[in-house]
Amino acid sequence: MQIASRRIEWKDIIIGLAFIIVLYFTLPHFGVKPYWILLTLMAIVEWVTKFILPWIVLYWAIRLIKSWESK
Repeated sequence: MQIASRRIEWKDIIIGLAFIIVLYFTLPHFGVKPYWILLTLMAIVEWVTKFILPWIVLYWAIRLIKSWESK
């Protein structure tokens, strides 16, 4: 099983940055402060690194060990 690696295109990076900039300038008009957006993003990153990434690493470690055992 091969996992296809794909380089991120410049067009995708520019679209993503444009989306973030548009949100940064339009959300204050709806009463959302950019400070709270930053705090929310930091909380999401913290939660992912605490709970999601260890399970992903464990899954791939088990697959690696099983592939070594099958050889």
